[in-house]
Amino acid sequence: RTGFETPPPMDGFGDTHTHNQRPAAISGWLVWVAIMVTGLGTGLVSVVLTNISTGFGNTRLQETNALLELNRPLAAASVWVTFSVVFTTVAAYITVNYAPQAASTGIPETKAFLNGCDVKGAFSLQTFAVKAIGVCLVIAAGAPVGLEGPMVHIGAMVASHVVLSMEQFGLLRSNQDRNHLLTHLVTCGVASGISAAFNSPIGGVLFVVEDLAARWLVDAHLVLQCFVSSFFSQLVVAGAHITSLMVQTARSGDRGEFQAANLVKGSGGGSNEITGAWYITDVPLCVLLGSVVGALMSFSTAAATAIARVKRSAMAGREVTTTTSGASWKNANSFGAPKKRKKRNSSKVSEIVAAVFPVVLVSVLAFVLPLLFECRVRQDHVKGKPGASHLLGGQHQVDHRMFVRFTCQQGEYNDLASLLLPSLSGSFHSTMSHLYSRDSDEETYGDASLVTLATCYYFFPLFVIGCSFPFGLFVPNLVFGSAVGHLFGRLVNRSVWLGASRVAHPTTYAVLGAGAALGGWTRMAIAISAIMLEQTGNMDSVILMMVTVLSSRLVAGFLTPQSFTDEIIAMKGYQVLEPREPPVIATLSVGAVCTRHVVCLRPNETVASVCRVLLHTTHTAFPVCSDDAENSLSDRDNDSSYPVWRVETGGQYPSPTVHGLVARSVLLATLTQMVNEKRPSENDARRLRVPSSMLADPIFLGVHDGVVPVDELGAIPAHLPASRAYEKFALLGARRVVVVESGGGTRLAGIITRGDLVEAGEDFEGRATRVAEEFRHRRSGGGHGNRHARDDASTARVSLPF
Repeated sequence: RTGFETPPPMDGFGDTHTHNQRPAAISGWLVWVAIMVTGLGTGLVSVVLTNISTGFGNTRLQETNALLELNRPLAAASVWVTFSVVFTTVAAYITVNYAPQAASTGIPETKAFLNGCDVKGAFSLQTFAVKAIGVCLVIAAGAPVGLEGPMVHIGAMVASHVVLSMEQFGLLRSNQDRNHLLTHLVTCGVASGISAAFNSPIGGVLFVVEDLAARWLVDAHLVLQCFVSSFFSQLVVAGAHITSLMVQTARSGDRGEFQAANLVKGSGGGSNEITGAWYITDVPLCVLLGSVVGALMSFSTAAATAIARVKRSAMAGREVTTTTSGASWKNANSFGAPKKRKKRNSSKVSEIVAAVFPVVLVSVLAFVLPLLFECRVRQDHVKGKPGASHLLGGQHQVDHRMFVRFTCQQGEYNDLASLLLPSLSGSFHSTMSHLYSRDSDEETYGDASLVTLATCYYFFPLFVIGCSFPFGLFVPNLVFGSAVGHLFGRLVNRSVWLGASRVAHPTTYAVLGAGAALGGWTRMAIAISAIMLEQTGNMDSVILMMVTVLSSRLVAGFLTPQSFTDEIIAMKGYQVLEPREPPVIATLSVGAVCTRHVVCLRPNETVASVCRVLLHTTHTAFPVCSDDAENSLSDRDNDSSYPVWRVETGGQYPSPTVHGLVARSVLLATLTQMVNEKRPSENDARRLRVPSSMLADPIFLGVHDGVVPVDELGAIPAHLPASRAYEKFALLGARRVVVVESGGGTRLAGIITRGDLVEAGEDFEGRATRVAEEFRHRRSGGGHGNRHARDDASTARVSLPF
């Protein structure tokens, strides 16, 4: 009713407590139970979504194959494309109409949230439902995407709803308890999502440390919590996998022992060959492979960023926003929020069509390209060759490879169709098994198939950038890197210039190429190395993996310093601060950075004054000051142009004394309680309606009324270096910091927000770019805006109709 999203945003006031301090109000056993539930829930969601997307995708592939076996290629193509159109249309429709925040991977929103930004709607139950349903449909539709990226966002949403459930059951006693637990559980949810998606619990913990939580303090206790959550998530995934293997073994009638097969397989029954064997000659070759893949991924990042920027500009150009202000504030009955009317030159249908068209194009190309390749005889149909499922070392191994007949005869298969079509139907493990299996040689699929597969997965993901449906880009990068690595391994094994030197098997280079692609795309090295080693179970090539991933990371970072995720964060306006402060911050004082024009409230206010503040500002908290100086920019009783009390500090008049800080949520809750007491019929209303008879009623803002006292705010004197304030934002996740005048006392000097630090840390070129963008925004009808009218770029105006 009051505009809250689910879960509630963190209302950190810049106080002195950190994310690493454990509040005594939360029982230790309760925290560990919440962590366990987060891991189990994330693992369960991963298993369900994987089975659904794979089931839908395999149904689409089987129906197409059935028509191809009947020699009806046109009907098969129609079914193949029709499934894509239907699935993608449904996914885009629910995303556009119900949860736009569910689009893309959700990693930028999660990173911004952990950095302290307020991301509206990114963790609501509606976003979770749309994300889960949409990503399954998009994968089954044949889009070159995967579930791994969205699992980061899904894990964070599972964690947020665990906190919300605990709050509803009364297990959390205060907002501080909720905010602390929410931050920790979201971090654990991210680790659990990576663990479930990649079967890599250690990689999930390292992913959090290296990419997400590196933006604020991480201690051993939080790492342990992430590890426990990842363990329970992996426990669910492993249990589901073992159950599936038991069912397959029982159906096949094999009563022998079995084990979960690694993706890298041996070459024959009873082979004692080490799958990851490598030689000293491979080290410089790995540097070369990593450098080439890193350069290609940097070009892909630049192209994806340009495409996303163009699509975002096109979408913004379709909306022309005009604001009509309400009636005069003199009339109590005319209170109303400024109304925004959006005139869309093209309806939401065009946005859905723009999302469906790229997926349909990919499906058509994926169906046409295999027609250019010849059929091959299956090796298990050749006398003396082992079958698809064979015994290795006396144990039963399950082969996940799919050999697609396509238009071939019985006992034959199309090599490109076997590599491309399963991966576009949710069964990318089949493609990875082909590339990682040592049983697959040049007789299984040719070099032209590898080149085509790599080309498809290099360009196809660019088609879906900016589309309005959930998707992840880890899988296409994995497939692209594996294809490039396998092809590179074949070339070096055939090279004459290597002479008598021995090199690793192409399978090893396929794994290394996949790691290099992920490292170049994500700009991470430690976590990617661990994920790839855990995923393949091949620890013999750990040195080569480290060399390859590091080479790719360095080259990609040199060519394009920011990853695609960081580019999207900047594009969406999330004010994420880096752990290391910009050089210019060290030269400034707190007083030079802070905002001098501050919207304040008095300890004794009226309902009308609070309503004016809520309607005319987007701040998430307000200082409560004593009105002991005539320094306000407006007289609220005589001037309707400034309906709120704006204090200008640092001028000729003395600044008011600050008593504390009150959150916007507290003001909304207070108004809601007052209205409900006088009008019980408003309890079930969707929006808060304040009657005109209440506008003169008083509202007292004291410590016992939800105001955080100034002693607990961690206020900073104006003469201190700005580095002190930067640490509170970048490392402690503060939302705002109150600045007081130097020389002692609690007279207000200003407030520092993230926007102030971002603008202060910009160099000349960055500031010129921002000013040019703001100028273009004003010319397009976006309004003039106000540098001081926001605490977070994502904070929306709150509407309270009367």
